[in-house]
Amino acid sequence: MATAIQVPRAARKELLVLGESIRVARLRRKLTAEIVAERAGTTRQTVARIEAGNPAVKIGTYAAVLQALGLLKGWGELDDPVGEQISLDELPRRARLKNG
Repeated sequence: MATAIQVPRAARKELLVLGESIRVARLRRKLTAEIVAERAGTTRQTVARIEAGNPAVKIGTYAAVLQALGLLKGWGELDDPVGEQISLDELPRRARLKNG
């Protein structure tokens, strides 16, 4: 049996915004949920869950729906103002916890 996914409030809010943006993009293109689902290799019900911002839907399915709408390009780019201040050459190979 699947366990409930614990998603922080801020993340849930962003998923709601993303889902609504996907719904609006689909409607602007005059596409039914069934057509988007077929193109994304999923079901109409899953498209509805995505449009509702459901955190239980796999991220790959979100990406497939974005691809079906022609919106995937640039989706993986993160706004990271803190990270932009750090040179890539200065990054550690991996993160480690400090003991003590």
